[in-house]
Amino acid sequence: MAEEEVKEEKKKGGKGLIILLLVIVILLLVGIGVMAYLLLSQQGASHANGDAAEVHGSAEHGEHGDAADAGHAKNYSPKYKQYEPPSPEAPPGYFVMDKFVVNFNGDGQAKYLAVDLQFLTYYPQLIADMEHLRPILKNDIQRLLRNQHFNQLSKPEGPDELRAELLQVARHVLEANSIYPELLEDVYMTRFVMQ
Repeated sequence: MAEEEVKEEKKKGGKGLIILLLVIVILLLVGIGVMAYLLLSQQGASHANGDAAEVHGSAEHGEHGDAADAGHAKNYSPKYKQYEPPSPEAPPGYFVMDKFVVNFNGDGQAKYLAVDLQFLTYYPQLIADMEHLRPILKNDIQRLLRNQHFNQLSKPEGPDELRAELLQVARHVLEANSIYPELLEDVYMTRFVMQ
């Protein structure tokens, strides 16, 4: 009889230990779930408030940073050359190209096209890098200008269409040299003459 009582106590003790372990495991799982929820909700709140610490990051789809938070700084993929982001109050910088005078298809009304260009960016380091790309830029821009037609350029929207094409050519050169093309904001024609 004493042996039976000892066996029953061992069975009860074993069951109690198993129940205790199950309770501990359940409490641990609940605690891990609560911690995960809190961490994820904090990350979501910081992204919603724009508190992201990194200005340059992955933006494979061409997304730009919020202009109110980062000024003119852009988010872009690390596959491109990384530049120090400009301060929000940074003035624009300009990369000035040599004067272009080319023969073009004047359609019997003009022979020469003269254009002066200035490219706008907020990244001063980009201006220095564009200086190294000047011969490529000059070649590609001259090719574009030589292929223009007087009838197209004389339309009211003609110069604006040319500006868009010039910006695309310059951005293509930047991208071919592992520089994020959207860092080049715009191009301005300070002279546009057809003679």
